[in-house]
Amino acid sequence: MIAQNGLLTISATRLRSNVQAFRSRLARHVLLGATVKANAYGHGLEHLVAVLPEAGICWLCVYSLEEAIAVAALNANLPILVLAPVVLTPESSDLPQHVMPVVASGRVRLTVTDAQSASYLSSHLLSMGCDGPLPVHIQVDTGLTRQGVSRQELPALIQHVRALSAVRLEGIFMHFSHGDQPGHNANTAQLNDFIRATSAEKKCDPQLILHAHNSGGAWHDCLNALDMVRLGIALYGLQPSLAAPVAAIAPIARLTAPITAIHSCAMGTGVGYGHTFVTARISRVGVVPVGYADGYPRELSNRAFVLLGERKLPVVGRVSMDQTLVDLTDSDGRVGDLVTLISDDPLSPISMDHLAETCNTIGYELATRLGPRLERRLEDVPR
Repeated sequence: MIAQNGLLTISATRLRSNVQAFRSRLARHVLLGATVKANAYGHGLEHLVAVLPEAGICWLCVYSLEEAIAVAALNANLPILVLAPVVLTPESSDLPQHVMPVVASGRVRLTVTDAQSASYLSSHLLSMGCDGPLPVHIQVDTGLTRQGVSRQELPALIQHVRALSAVRLEGIFMHFSHGDQPGHNANTAQLNDFIRATSAEKKCDPQLILHAHNSGGAWHDCLNALDMVRLGIALYGLQPSLAAPVAAIAPIARLTAPITAIHSCAMGTGVGYGHTFVTARISRVGVVPVGYADGYPRELSNRAFVLLGERKLPVVGRVSMDQTLVDLTDSDGRVGDLVTLISDDPLSPISMDHLAETCNTIGYELATRLGPRLERRLEDVPR
């Protein structure tokens, strides 16, 4: 039976190579964290978590506690940092019961950004009888204006956290507002502010982990990488910015799918919803079982192509929820033949980054759109 879904093939070899590119550029003491939130940027958490430790990753970063639970079930060794801060109020002062086993395991690090939440967290951990203080990180807002304690309030929060009996300050971090733009004045200002705000604490506690850089920052500002970097998009071989590319990485994923049907169409035949494409000649139109529900954007309707071997097959008509139509007229394509919808060649017009550019968005968005119906398969051969 021909599959009615796409296949996302993930290269473990390229993943390791992408990590090594950063490892060779950074000072030996700098820890490598892998950001695997949003299902490893759409690539498939369960396939990647097993490869990352052997690639040299020593921390895993997620967004939420729910993601931490999923990661902890797949990896029993690496510490997991939850980037979204714990927000506890008088009306909601306890962690959900189902997250307590992974919190109590000692592998999860929580983020705090306010004294009230830190106090409630410590009290709740004491009431649950957790063994030992829970390591926490404080996020500082240095100019992104998103999450984080202000620089002015940081000293008081540090003092407050250090006075609590059930938590232990392990790290302090920030996030750049222009990390994908090397040399931007905001990056320099934010990093300098962060170092000034944390230098006294680091001097008193040399084991404190300071971290600021994401993929773009870690590559372009590697000499100022502090104690840890949080690698995200570049792990997957996608660019933080096409305007300032990281030259040494390559996409780890390609998306293929079979041709499941072929229609012989007379000249003047309307194709797909709304007949936005009408055949100008006798044509062969193939059906590919990948659509926007799988992360292949509707914006590519009548604009992109897929590859059958080296031959380009134009996408014709509207991309629908479950299927995409391609023009097979100038090819010998048959039912069952595999076509490539997203290439792992970084220079290809149908690479993830370049398709995103066609859609007036970024590779991050297209990657995280990759849907659950896609089969994900890990391969460990060079390509």
